[in-house]
Amino acid sequence: MVRQPIRGPVGAAGRVAAVHGQARPTLGLAVAFSVAAGIAVAVPHRTGAWLPLHLFLLGGLLLAVSAATQLLAVTWGAAPAPPARTVAAQRALIACGAIGLASARELGWPTPVMAAAGLAVVSGLVVLGSLLWGLRAGAVQDRFAPVVDHYLVAVGFGVAGSVAGIFLAAGIGPVSAARLRTAHLTVNLLGLVGVVVAGSLPWFVATTAKVRVSKRVTARRQRTSLALLAVSTTTAAVGGLTDSRVLTGLGFAGYAVAMVGVVAMVSRLGTKQLRWAGPRLIQLLAGTTWLAGAVAVAAAQGALSSRAVLVLIVGGYGQILAGAVAYLGPVLRGGGHERLAAGFRVTRSWLGLAAANVAALAAAASMPALLGAAVVVWATDVCARCLLLVHGTVRSTSSGADLHR
Repeated sequence: MVRQPIRGPVGAAGRVAAVHGQARPTLGLAVAFSVAAGIAVAVPHRTGAWLPLHLFLLGGLLLAVSAATQLLAVTWGAAPAPPARTVAAQRALIACGAIGLASARELGWPTPVMAAAGLAVVSGLVVLGSLLWGLRAGAVQDRFAPVVDHYLVAVGFGVAGSVAGIFLAAGIGPVSAARLRTAHLTVNLLGLVGVVVAGSLPWFVATTAKVRVSKRVTARRQRTSLALLAVSTTTAAVGGLTDSRVLTGLGFAGYAVAMVGVVAMVSRLGTKQLRWAGPRLIQLLAGTTWLAGAVAVAAAQGALSSRAVLVLIVGGYGQILAGAVAYLGPVLRGGGHERLAAGFRVTRSWLGLAAANVAALAAAASMPALLGAAVVVWATDVCARCLLLVHGTVRSTSSGADLHR
């Protein structure tokens, strides 16, 4: 990766406002793709579950990862903001790639079109890795460096998983499509998204709950966790490629153990924190529980079943994304402390929390009708609250204060 130039001196004034301005449209697009995925569940289309899953994974989660990793590296690592034009280009590559892949698959366009869209996603990931490398090098706070290391490893997995997806679309590869699809899912779900979640969780939960990051979050523990996550993901992916249930089970078991270690680093929470943060904190914790549970089931079965994938995406990553947006949305909106508090009230959704967990239970119990209904309710609630949040937005350079608690 080529290190990107950084804007201004390290710790320069205005870096938080600059990265907030970059993160707003990226996170907004992530929410739009996620809502579109919910709509696709209810609207008849040609490609079945493929379309909503890829709208959410490629458009929703990957754009959210792009926004959050850069935002947190700047605010927590005290790094200068990345170049605005490069950030915009990276955002466009991921969004256009996601739209291109969804459209090409749904409308039956030629394979080269799908491959080109896939290459756009790969290019977007490479640019993201370059930006994160520059942020790591320019950071003041060394304590956050292991988290950025998680992000860089995750981007590497994302590139590998996306290349596997291009091979799938083109119908080429050294192994069968079924084996390649399993490895593609494993590397993207656990290696890309999962590693980002694992690296961020102890820090983000503390920020959301307004408590200090636990003293258990040390560089050695974080890097040990990252090593176990990386080795476990690779082992599970190799198991999928070789159709080895033993390797697959070992990989998922190691990943589940690593996630237990990550949860053990989370700050201790009490009634006060749960009362203040409410549904957004509970969704982060519930999403992590569903994530670990789905991986544990996959370890026991020695395979990543379609049911486990749905539970992981809906109950795990869907809830984690919802909880993150419920916190970051008001912060990025800005406008001072009163608007920040008002924004938190808007995103405080018990309905969304209930719908998300009903959807996760329906996925676990193989009840597609209930799953579809719960996802539609959830998506509608998210859309309505985002519209309320965005209405009358006031841009503010002081909106980052809460991230430094």
